Amino acid sequence: MEIQSLKLDLVNKIIHTEDQSVLIKINKILSDEISGDWWDEFPKEVQESIMEEIKDVEEGRFYTHENVMQEAKQKYGF
Repeated sequence: MEIQSLKLDLVNKIIHTEDQSVLIKINKILSDEISGDWWDEFPKEVQESIMEEIKDVEEGRFYTHENVMQEAKQKYGF
């Protein structure tokens, strides 16, 4: 089904439904799709932690997988 046909089919179903709960669900789905900013759904503490980690990476304060593996080989001999 092409996009325009799908849209028309959905509009037709919406117009003919009398089930308010269905309309509320459709409205929520479309509202979430339009706003779409999942960042705001994170708690403030999580946002702050992510921003700190981004800053650490930008400033070179991180370990690559290779760094961790090399350190583990040296420390544990494998």
